[in-house]
Amino acid sequence: QGWLTGKWTSANALRFRAMADSNWWEKCVLGITVLGYALLAFNAFLNRRNRLKVSEQSKTMSECERCSVELVRGLVPQAKVPDYRFRGMRLKMPAIRVGFDNVGVKLKSNGRCILQGVTGEFRPKRVAAIMGPSGAGKTTFMNALCGRAYYGTTSGEIRINGHVSSIAEIKQLRGFVPQDDIVHEHLTVREQLYYSARLRNAEKTSKQMINSIVEDVLNVMQ
Repeated sequence: QGWLTGKWTSANALRFRAMADSNWWEKCVLGITVLGYALLAFNAFLNRRNRLKVSEQSKTMSECERCSVELVRGLVPQAKVPDYRFRGMRLKMPAIRVGFDNVGVKLKSNGRCILQGVTGEFRPKRVAAIMGPSGAGKTTFMNALCGRAYYGTTSGEIRINGHVSSIAEIKQLRGFVPQDDIVHEHLTVREQLYYSARLRNAEKTSKQMINSIVEDVLNVMQ
């Protein structure tokens, strides 16, 4: 009986130790989860405070700009002063001529050709419209032209101002608007433009210049 009692006590001790180890692991997981949520809440608080700060700075800058323009116009009525002075965007951009010869796309999955023999040119200071019925290949052509046809193999030749190149070489001067919205729904308009400017401009572009570009775009959009 003593041997059975001792064996039963040892089994209970092992079982209790296993439960304690399991509880310790669960507590660690719970603590890490709570810490993660706390960090997310703190980060959201900092982002909100930063949004308000940047918004106030933008309002102050706009007010100073308006007062300066009114002061100059009051002192020198004949002077031609623009309502807004661009600080980041380049107003005088070089003319871009995009040519393409025999552009085609073949699917990587089965090798089927979905676009073939598209040739033409986009001239500067002109508006070009790509028209056709549904399924004609308009979106496929634009994806191939902009290097976004990841689902297939692109063929043909693309020229920028007469030189064989790609649209990626002029990413600072072009924009691609897809059929579906790809913006982050939880970001403000300013944050969307900020991240877009970070991606489009050179890596060494200063934060002040990025903010100036965002201010210029917001002014144009208003």
